Amino acid sequence: MDDLSPRTFDLIEHSRADHARVVLVDWMLGNSCSYACSYCPKSLHDGSVRWQSVADVLAFYDLLQRHYAQLRGKRVWLQFTGGEPTMHPQIIRLLEAATACGFQVSLISNASRTLRFWERIAPHLDSVILTYHNEFAELDHFRSVGRMLAERMPVHLNVTMRPEHFDRTLDETQALRDAMPAASITLKPLRVDFDHDLFDYTPAQLRIMAAGLPAKAAQTGAMPRGTMTVQGTGLPRRAVRANEFMIRGENRWKGYRCNAGIESLRIKGNGSITRAVCSVGGEIGRLGGTVTLPVAPIVCSAEVCACVADILITKSRPSGQSPERRVTGTG
Repeated sequence: MDDLSPRTFDLIEHSRADHARVVLVDWMLGNSCSYACSYCPKSLHDGSVRWQSVADVLAFYDLLQRHYAQLRGKRVWLQFTGGEPTMHPQIIRLLEAATACGFQVSLISNASRTLRFWERIAPHLDSVILTYHNEFAELDHFRSVGRMLAERMPVHLNVTMRPEHFDRTLDETQALRDAMPAASITLKPLRVDFDHDLFDYTPAQLRIMAAGLPAKAAQTGAMPRGTMTVQGTGLPRRAVRANEFMIRGENRWKGYRCNAGIESLRIKGNGSITRAVCSVGGEIGRLGGTVTLPVAPIVCSAEVCACVADILITKSRPSGQSPERRVTGTG
């Protein structure tokens, strides 16, 4: 990709129509983690937030089932995060209950738990997102867990790309690609303090991440999200990966109508519930308390759409609205 200048779109929609019928619940169960990566804020791994209670989690399962599945014909897909969600002391019970509700379930995990543990929970998972943090991860163990899961379900790999270890990490990623030829892989650009600004990558590194590592085989099974298809004046329709929006600085949709709350929810570790990770529209309730679930899209108020989960939500520019001025670069 030679031209990394940003483009303006009128519509960003899911490349697969069935993804628009999924409400993806990004659910942070707590913030304890087995790793403490240098680029990760302490609030995401220091154990300062207690694990959520089973009773509160199960009660919210009931609300999700009524509001989205029964009344609106949506598929509820829970995506548990942390911290490291597999460290929740009752994670197996929570996964079993989600299966009983008819939900689909993913975990975003560093894969650090034993292979035996992953074999135990695999029947209650529909897909996994495994993040390779080579500051702590053991390549052989990560590869073993990923290979076992890839034989049973779709696997997506996020590989965190530190600029100072870029070439080494790229070599390790190729080893993971060879072990899991059907897995999708994102070479994940890191943001300073998980905020708006990317780390100091070279133009060559940005191009490598934007190009990615294509799968070598077809992957079977469902994933809750994939690529987005874009439309804009004078632009051809094309599929775009989330990290490409970020690398090109195109993740700026202030004033657009966004399906946050219709296609997504965010449950924070402290129990606060919002439409999306960005918290557009503010808190809509709390786990264990009263919650008002959304019934309509919302106008984006964020300067930058900084989270992959939020980027992968349908958005449209209202007719007659002038595009926001774009900031060329890596915003």
